[in-house]
Amino acid sequence: MILHGVWQFFHLLFAFSWVGSLVVAEWNGRAARATEDWAQRATQFQIIHMSARVAGAGSLLLAGLLGFGSAATAGIHLRDSWLWAAALVWVLALFAMFLLNVPYSARLAAIARLAAGGGSSDGWNTALIRWRFANVVQSALYVAALALMVFRWRA
Repeated sequence: MILHGVWQFFHLLFAFSWVGSLVVAEWNGRAARATEDWAQRATQFQIIHMSARVAGAGSLLLAGLLGFGSAATAGIHLRDSWLWAAALVWVLALFAMFLLNVPYSARLAAIARLAAGGGSSDGWNTALIRWRFANVVQSALYVAALALMVFRWRA
């Protein structure tokens, strides 16, 4: 029973870290969109990128793996449809984080740095729309994961 508690503690710790990275992205993204200063935008999107990479992607990966360990120590078997649903949400969140959030935050930080140095800001609006879409996807997957954790059913 103690082992299950340890697995669950670390699963929740990394899950909270993932959600925290989404909050960092949301508020820094709002601040970056509210200013016309490219140097500030560059700094804010660099923060977003680092947060998405470490607290977002890294924590999301660990939260899922530790969640499987927690499920195993709780007696939840692989044939349980709830575990499959939770795994699907987790995999979708991983793909979205690694294929959308992290690359687009890096792209936005690079564009803003270039514009702050007097260069072109071409591609900013397109990358910003795609990054914002990625954040909406992450938020929806977070709500789905939370619903699965709170309203667990048994197969």
